[in-house]
Formats: sequence, C-alpha cells, structure tokens
Amino acid sequence: MATVEAQRIGITASRRRRRLSKMGIVATQVGILVVLLLLWQFLVTSATLPYFSRPTLIAAKLWELLSHHQIYRHISVTLTEIAIGYAMGAGFGLSLGFVLGRSQFLSAALQPYIIGLYSIPKIALAPVFIVWLGLGMASKVAVVFVASFFLVFFNTYSGLMSINEELVQLARLMGASWPQVTMRVILPAAADQVFLGLRTAVPYAVIGAVIGEYIGSNEGLGYFILYASQTYDASALFAGIIILVAIVFSANFGLSWLERRIIRWRRIEGQTVQL
Repeated sequence: MATVEAQRIGITASRRRRRLSKMGIVATQVGILVVLLLLWQFLVTSATLPYFSRPTLIAAKLWELLSHHQIYRHISVTLTEIAIGYAMGAGFGLSLGFVLGRSQFLSAALQPYIIGLYSIPKIALAPVFIVWLGLGMASKVAVVFVASFFLVFFNTYSGLMSINEELVQLARLMGASWPQVTMRVILPAAADQVFLGLRTAVPYAVIGAVIGEYIGSNEGLGYFILYASQTYDASALFAGIIILVAIVFSANFGLSWLERRIIRWRRIEGQTVQL
C-alpha cells in the first residue's frame, strides 16, 4: 500500500511540474508577442514606413471588420474551402498511407508516381485546376486537397513503416484477429505520426485556399488580402493575415485536443501513466 501511495504521489507531482512548465511556456510566448508588438509599434512610429501599418491601427481595422457582416462572407467561403479540401485530403492520405504502409509490394509499385506528383509545385497546380474546374469553389477545394494530402499521407506511411513487426506477429500468435491487431497495435503505434501529419497539413491547407483565391476569385480571405494590397490598405491586409493565422491556431488547437482524447498515454519520467 505504501508503494502504491508513493507512486500516486510521484505521478501527482509529475503532473504538477508539467502543468507549471506549460504555464511558463505560455507566459514566455505571450511575453515574446508583447515585445514584438511594442518593437513593431516603435519602429513604425519612429521611421517613415507608409505601408507598414502600426499594430494599433491594425487592431482598430480588425475590430472594424469584425463589426461588419461583409468580412464574415469572406471568412465563410475560405473556411468552407479549407474544411472540404482538408477533410478529403486527410481522409485519402490516411487511407492510402495505411494501405501502402502495410503492403511493401504496393509501396514499391506506386512510389515513383507518388514522388513524381509530390515534386510538382502546388502553386503550379492552381491554374490547372481553375482550367479544369472553373473559378468556383471546386478549384480551390482541389488545391487544398493536394496541399493536405501529401503531408498526411507521408506521415501516416512513415508511422506505419516504423511499427515493430514483432509486436504485430506476437499479437497474432496470441490469437488476436486482424481488426484487433489494427485497433490495438498498429494504429496506437502510428498515432503520433498520424496526428503530426494532420496538424502539419493545416497551415498548408490554408495556404492552398489562399493561393487558389489569389489566382482567380472574387470572394474569400485570399481575395480580400489581395484587394487590400492592390489598394495599399496595409491595415486591412494585416488584419486579413491575422484572421488566417487565427484559423490555423484554432484548427491546431482542436486537433491537439482530439489527440489528447485519443492518445491517452504519455511518458513521464520513464513511467507510462494514464492521463
């Protein structure tokens, strides 16, 4: 009993230290942001930089934009493009990464084609999709799909390839069926890599949507930022960029929360504990 109680105390202390460490990281991040904003404000105020709007003016413009309904139309269009393209790209990337990660034959057969497609610059595909699919939302969704697919695929494939096959064979020898092996051995072992790919693909999905809107669109945040740059409205330009950054942070926060719910084990000072 004393040993169990000591282990519980040790785990509680480890969690407390980890919580304090996270608080310290967040405080440091906030401090860095404040210093950068103050430095930005000082440099723009003291120098002649007409197209480098001050943070205070950007904040005022952002508040003005969010107080009107027009910007929400642009946000809605871009979010829809990102959501559909990312869901399709991530779903296809997970599926193909799993299949090729468990099949050496298919992996070897399809490898040159996948590498060839991956080597094509994504920005070069945007005009192609516009020619094929038109100026509507479909072409932007296609760009987001391509931007998301490869990152999710390669990370899933890498996670599946790094699995210790002895564990898989041991589970099979103990009588586990293939569905049980998949759910209890293969997927847990590859989960970290899979979620890394899902998180990494988010900013690329946003970039894909913006590129598509740059090339041909009359709505969306990409179009809004492009219009602001053409009219030399620096405050609106930076405000649009901030909204895009907020979308990326929100999506990554959601994926991190989902990861903590699904992957409920972590290493703390050499011991595996249930979170």
